[in-house]
Amino acid sequence: MIVGYSAQAGAYAPIWITKEAGLFRKNGIDVNLVFIPGGPTAAASMIANEVQAMAMAGPAIVSSNLAGSDLVMTAGIVNTFAFQLVTIKSITSANQLKGKRIGVNRFGAAPDVAARYALNHLKIDPREVTILQLGEQSTRLEAMKAGQLDAAILLPPITAIAQKDGMNVLLDMSELGGEFLITGMASSQKYLTQNRSSAARLMRAFVEGIHYFKTQRRESEKIIARYMRTDNLEAVGATWEYFAAKIVPRKPYPSVKGIKALLDLAAKERPEAAKVAPERFINTTLLKELDDSGFIDGLYR
Repeated sequence: MIVGYSAQAGAYAPIWITKEAGLFRKNGIDVNLVFIPGGPTAAASMIANEVQAMAMAGPAIVSSNLAGSDLVMTAGIVNTFAFQLVTIKSITSANQLKGKRIGVNRFGAAPDVAARYALNHLKIDPREVTILQLGEQSTRLEAMKAGQLDAAILLPPITAIAQKDGMNVLLDMSELGGEFLITGMASSQKYLTQNRSSAARLMRAFVEGIHYFKTQRRESEKIIARYMRTDNLEAVGATWEYFAAKIVPRKPYPSVKGIKALLDLAAKERPEAAKVAPERFINTTLLKELDDSGFIDGLYR
């Protein structure tokens, strides 16, 4: 199988760990794990059947499905806005953001959705700022250092590195309590139907990967450092504490409320989205089979 991930961010650590800990092999599947940056690009690769499953952004699945694809979320990794709005040293309040430049990776991807949600929460009209798409988190951070950006949507470990450079976390969106399906595992309904055995083994491996992530801190941090290409152990530790201990659920059900929230956001540009049932965008049959069998609970005993 070819399995992808769409960002080099801590939210994707469970899929890296599933691969590096040998859990795909343990479950009888040979997985080639590939990096395909950006949710829209990742969705296109699954539609073209170049990739069979993806750890990717929920907003891209919603957009793709609304446009007629059969892509669905099979598991939820991050069911809330686990992003942080980071500003340069001189910006310490929301009002100072007006007229400024905010960096995301790609328009329509999860950080872009998060930026607009954060601005609305801070009572700033997104039209009062300039949102720029600049690629990966490290690129956005360098742009802030160079004076090309005033703020960016980031995640640990990049957030920790930014703070060490004197920048500010103006808003930690995970503390807002809202349910949003930001990242998860996705596949096509066609693949899930025609290759159910392989898809089931993939899900089993992934659930074991989450367990490994939560319980094997030292080894998990080594894998995170390798994929994030950093030797900043403090930042890597912050990533583990943020995602393993706080964000990623033991039972990775995609949030139905989280899908509904994304549909409500999409409805601002596509009014018909508000009338679509959120259940259309998920397929949890494989995860539920594992859960009902007691397999997930057994991992944590």
